[in-house]
Amino acid sequence: MNQKEYNHIVEETSDDLFRFALRYTGDEDESNDAVQDCYVTLWEHHEEVHADKAKGYLMRMLYRRLIDRYRRRKRLVSAELIPERGYNPHNEYELNDSIEKMLATLPEVQRMLLLLRDMEGYSYKEMADITGLSDEQVMTYLYRARVRARKYLTENR
Repeated sequence: MNQKEYNHIVEETSDDLFRFALRYTGDEDESNDAVQDCYVTLWEHHEEVHADKAKGYLMRMLYRRLIDRYRRRKRLVSAELIPERGYNPHNEYELNDSIEKMLATLPEVQRMLLLLRDMEGYSYKEMADITGLSDEQVMTYLYRARVRARKYLTENR
């Protein structure tokens, strides 16, 4: 991949990658850092990566970086330190807060798959390529994530 192709890929994917990272982390700075790290790594390996495969390469790399950051943060922050807030169905911000809390209760693989499919619109095959799971595992984990999400949201109205 040459510099012109790299610049085109950055322009084409930056919004998608940032939006995905932001939904996963909930923090703009952390999302920007993760996406920037991926672009730096892509440039460092630009001779090895074909331009047609760059978006999938970036998504896999971002997925792995977000998982690593989550695991590091999970060791540092205890769930008991997060303050609880009540749910008000008339307040859109609190609905979004409830969804974010629900996402935080899911295992990391289920959360990532739910975000990839329902928020970003990736196909099962693309999600399998990004995560390294089989198509069957993707469907199973996604089903379980949706069941848990539905249960959490109905119990915490």
